[in-house]
Amino acid sequence: MNISHKLWMLVALLAGLVLSPAPSATAAENSTQLTGADREYRNTLLALGDRQLKSGQMNEALDTFTQLLERFPNDAILYTRIGHVYLKKQEWDLAKESFETAQNLDKTLVEAYVGLGLVYAESPAKGMSAYYNFRKAVGEAKRATKLDPNYGPAYRLLGEAYERFQEEHEKAVGYFMRYIELEPDNPDGLFYFGLAAVQAKDFEKINDHIRPYSEANPEEIKLIPLVAQGHFYKERFELALENFERFLQNVDGRERQLFTDITNVASEKELVAFKATAPGPERQAYLEQFWSRRDPDILTNINERIIEHYRRVWYARTFFSENQYPWDKRGEIYIRYGAPDYRSRSNQRNFIQSPEVEAVRTKMAVDIYGPMAAFLTFTGPVFPIRTRRIFDPQDQTVSSDIENIGESPAVDSGEGGEADFDDDGAVFTAERGARFDRDPYAQYDDENSEREFYNHRIRLQFGGHAPVTIDNEAETVPWETWTYTQISGGIEITFTDEMSSGVYAYAPLPDGQFEDAEALRYLARMTEHAPEVIVQRATSESPDYYRPGAFGPALNFYYDLADFQSIQGDGQTKLEVYYGIPPEQVEMEEHADSAIIHVKCALALADEDHTTVYRSAQEFVYAGLAANFGDTRGSFVPEILTTEVPPGKYELQIQVKDMVSGRTGLYKQSLEISDYSPDQLHMSHIQLGSEFQYEGKPKFQKGDIWIIPMPTRTYGERQKVYAYFELYNLNKNQFGQTSYKTQYNVRSSSLPSIGVFGAVSSGFKALFRNRKPSFSIETEHTGSDTDVEAEYVEIDLEKAKPGVNALEIRITDLVTSQEVSREVKFRYGN
Repeated sequence: MNISHKLWMLVALLAGLVLSPAPSATAAENSTQLTGADREYRNTLLALGDRQLKSGQMNEALDTFTQLLERFPNDAILYTRIGHVYLKKQEWDLAKESFETAQNLDKTLVEAYVGLGLVYAESPAKGMSAYYNFRKAVGEAKRATKLDPNYGPAYRLLGEAYERFQEEHEKAVGYFMRYIELEPDNPDGLFYFGLAAVQAKDFEKINDHIRPYSEANPEEIKLIPLVAQGHFYKERFELALENFERFLQNVDGRERQLFTDITNVASEKELVAFKATAPGPERQAYLEQFWSRRDPDILTNINERIIEHYRRVWYARTFFSENQYPWDKRGEIYIRYGAPDYRSRSNQRNFIQSPEVEAVRTKMAVDIYGPMAAFLTFTGPVFPIRTRRIFDPQDQTVSSDIENIGESPAVDSGEGGEADFDDDGAVFTAERGARFDRDPYAQYDDENSEREFYNHRIRLQFGGHAPVTIDNEAETVPWETWTYTQISGGIEITFTDEMSSGVYAYAPLPDGQFEDAEALRYLARMTEHAPEVIVQRATSESPDYYRPGAFGPALNFYYDLADFQSIQGDGQTKLEVYYGIPPEQVEMEEHADSAIIHVKCALALADEDHTTVYRSAQEFVYAGLAANFGDTRGSFVPEILTTEVPPGKYELQIQVKDMVSGRTGLYKQSLEISDYSPDQLHMSHIQLGSEFQYEGKPKFQKGDIWIIPMPTRTYGERQKVYAYFELYNLNKNQFGQTSYKTQYNVRSSSLPSIGVFGAVSSGFKALFRNRKPSFSIETEHTGSDTDVEAEYVEIDLEKAKPGVNALEIRITDLVTSQEVSREVKFRYGN
């Protein structure tokens, strides 16, 4: 008997059985009730069909199950197997008939209910049809849980339904948790559970439930990226990178190339340079340098930005590739900029906007439509998108989908009827209907305001395109709108599915003819804010963006820095970084008679090409009475780290980690390390101190005194400024002595003292240079050391003005008349 004849015969059998009443003895030919020969024949062929189904041999599996069905026509189990074959073949109607037949034959067969639920979940549908399918899938799954509370696939179906249709990630994770309790070793179920956990950002569950299985079953390749993300969000960066690299080693070259390609990260200039490299070592060296420049934390040997790139590519391949390889435009943007600060979709509206997001969207609306747009409520894209019908402001007719929403067929949830269903249809109808019943002019008391608003609504229409506002929700093409607040001052990108194919591209410009001057002006402004234009402009300014996630509350600390000539005399420069650790920012280990602060301080400098990174780190423990650490604002525990590097431009990163609580603080800045070459007069940076001491810890010693750093650069009204600096390469006069003049100038600024010291670079100089000194001190000195001359100064600020002040120290070599100066800013008073 050939396959086509068997298919025809099976359809005939299904039709007859669905229409005829179910037999009184359901599943009478169950294997436990068969004779020995029949039981062996059935079980042998059933096992063969299951193997064929699992291996993807759909036609062979259908042949096997149909052969069994000829001998056992009332076996409900066989119909569920045939239903799964049709599910795999995407023949939805035949799958539905198979599972319904199984239900008629055995009302208690939970596989049949879950199978029918899978048909509803997998069948292609859009709009309200998709919503009805979701409700039916959930209803079948819940009926199965009533029949057998320990049947795992029913909970998996519930998890997948809530994840795919409603995107209720937390609820989906809850159902999946119940599923993996029952079936902890199903890799497919674990994979979909992992997808829901990723969307819910519940990485603890990945670590607890998927990681152990993946480590025991390394051949399950699709689980490895999930495990990598679990490690990543727990700051186990080395393990995260190791897992992603293991995943890439186990996929084909075409797939691996998607993860290593830099097209969606690099700038145009970088792409040109990359393509100019020769394949092999030269190209590999370029890629290493490319990613080093993007390393957000050079304090560690692991580049977290590469891990984040792998994560983004995996996300794009997983969630934005269903209808286009390797992903649609959403995937490109996600790889470049990551998750948006705000995302809303035509089928999943997001009405919650942060003030930052609202500011970006309002500015865009005003730029395109004019000042009146600030009074509109945009419930979708600000940029005009294609409507399926041109909106008529006088027409109060709603779309047929909305009108017929109340005609949803009743769905028996298996829990006592519609009233017990989680997603009651009446609630859905009320929420949707409210948008159209609302009076769009209710907020305008004045007739002229109403008329102006009405006129403004007319101007929102452009050749069948319009933005989506609360009073203008005409049926549109499917859309998504993404807002980034940190890119190019804030941007919004709108994607549309113009052909309803599931492929999203940048929303196009309105395609009408505009002849009047006002419409042409609108078109010009719309062109400026067209999604593709926005993306081109943004990528030229910010080729990519990565803001490392905050894995806990940040630890705030103070820091300052100064560089000096290296005492090694090898052309290196010594950099000193001064830390101020506020006791209230760390967790103290309390003991009976003391308290302990345990921190780790670190610094790293990456050169301009990011080819070399210099690192230094050390743990410090401070013990004493808790009261001695101080709890007043501005109090701190001083610390210092020192390293030596060649002169040049660097990226500096400074970190403090509380080893007790795990809290971490990290600051970055660009820095140019001074060159103290011996051919001319040089002056070191100025180190500010809180006091000079004549004994203390060796790390604070400079010459005959000990300088306690002042990283806050803040002095009270009765405090003095203590400063230390060094002079290099002074010249000797005819008597064999150095002779030089020092001038100290203190200038005040009208700037408020808060916020000036976010970076310790040499900014704001113009604010001081045009001001006369509040006071000036001049001294002359002689000495005998031409290599290095150390200077200490204690300045009384009695004549200084409260607020931000600048201390300028100017040196004149009286032998050669060479001059050099440095400047440092500080707060004084209050």
